[in-house]
Amino acid sequence: MSTTTSTVSWSRVTRFAIIAVISNLVIFGIGSVAGATWVASGLTIAWFMIIGASIIPMFAAAGVTALLGLAWKSSAKIMAWIGLIFAVVTVPAAFFATEQLGTAIALGAMHVVVGISWFFGVRPRA
Repeated sequence: MSTTTSTVSWSRVTRFAIIAVISNLVIFGIGSVAGATWVASGLTIAWFMIIGASIIPMFAAAGVTALLGLAWKSSAKIMAWIGLIFAVVTVPAAFFATEQLGTAIALGAMHVVVGISWFFGVRPRA
């Protein structure tokens, strides 16, 4: 019987996903106090949507990374960078989705938070 070790530490991804959720909920609260309307692309964003938008991408990408890791042992290292770059590159999308500057800044900040959490959650420890 062979055992396969995952290139992804699920406990570490979980810890950083929780950090991302808490951080993004704090950003949501600060944005709300600052007057953010939370309307983007015609959709009103609620606090519970922030939880899903923070957790689902991290676990979906971690699953893909774990599958890639079965054939490619350095996948986690590369995917950590790809996820971080993707999160930063998609920040301008928030500014196209809403005309309200406070909402756009807060949503952009949330992209960066998830990207940084992804990077530290999935990258292999030295």
